[in-house]
Amino acid sequence: MIVAMKFTRIVLDRCLNKPLIIVDRGPWYRWALDRLGVEYRYQRFGVRNAVERFFGYLKQRTKKFYNNINTWRIKSLEDYASTIAITRNLHIIIKNKGGVLPS
Repeated sequence: MIVAMKFTRIVLDRCLNKPLIIVDRGPWYRWALDRLGVEYRYQRFGVRNAVERFFGYLKQRTKKFYNNINTWRIKSLEDYASTIAITRNLHIIIKNKGGVLPS
């Protein structure tokens, strides 16, 4: 429950005002929000579900990305990203020139 309170404080510090927070059945958020004096509403489906689905998708994609890249072998992630971009652009150029590298 203390972790939920710390997380909620971090989120509230980044807000301009106190937002309405939508919670599910997890008692730890309701406890933390009551202690912090933040307004909340219980909701099982709806908007909360769409937000959780988005973050679940984001988490799934980043986990695949993290598991498939050995960052300790490359100098930086920026080098890796620029290599991917150069390779993609070269592929497009070759494809548009009929499979022949331009001279």
